[in-house]
Amino acid sequence: MFEFERDQIRKTYQLCRIGFFLLTIALLPACILSLLAMVGLLGDRQFFNQIFDSPWTQWVYTVSVWGSLVGAMMLWGRWDHKSWQRRTGLLLVMCLVDLVVWFMDRGENQAPGHPDWFRLNLGQALGWAEFALLASLSGDYLVHLGLSQAEDSARSTRSLAATGAVIWLLKFCELTNWDGGWPLRPRNRNMHGMLLLLGSELIWTITLIQVTALVIAALRQSNRTLAEMESEDHDHELLRFPAESPRQDVLSTAQSQGFGREL
Repeated sequence: MFEFERDQIRKTYQLCRIGFFLLTIALLPACILSLLAMVGLLGDRQFFNQIFDSPWTQWVYTVSVWGSLVGAMMLWGRWDHKSWQRRTGLLLVMCLVDLVVWFMDRGENQAPGHPDWFRLNLGQALGWAEFALLASLSGDYLVHLGLSQAEDSARSTRSLAATGAVIWLLKFCELTNWDGGWPLRPRNRNMHGMLLLLGSELIWTITLIQVTALVIAALRQSNRTLAEMESEDHDHELLRFPAESPRQDVLSTAQSQGFGREL
């Protein structure tokens, strides 16, 4: 029974490691792109437009959507705790919505650099919630594996995500042309809108980096835990050999004696 439970725990850790690995692949390129976009937004606006219109942006977006979806699927159902199941299920639903938006973007022939305003902001709204869920899940998983200080990091990341969501909401209300009907379209930016845009993008970048750091920490701790389990199993096998050796020697002696008598 103990060996069966240990094998089940090992399989759970292995699946969680795969999930956090896929999430790392999804988030790491987005971190690099977000940093470059932030540099362009604060410095050279032409550089920002080049990044926004670059094919690499669409590639990173695709990797982020699909990697997050598959990673969330690997985490869903790994533990029986209701809180874990509820959060991973909600994350999976949000990732599915992101996938629907991704297909809608691929299905329309839109001009480069002019995505649908509502869908763009819908993705950002889901992004803040996904940041909070990923930070919460990674923090709880790290605490489960023995890193109690991860709880404070996860809590601060969730607070930052909540702050960014409020600023994003103000930015969306300020920069949306509410008199233009449906579909919603942006309006000319004023000073207030630009400040809210800069604040939202800055907090987005910082939160994304913190969430990515937590996910990478969960991946590394999974590797360390599985390596320790393998080492313990190996030591356990070595400790069993001396106990089995005398019995094997007795059997070998009895067989040799019997073989000698037969001769």
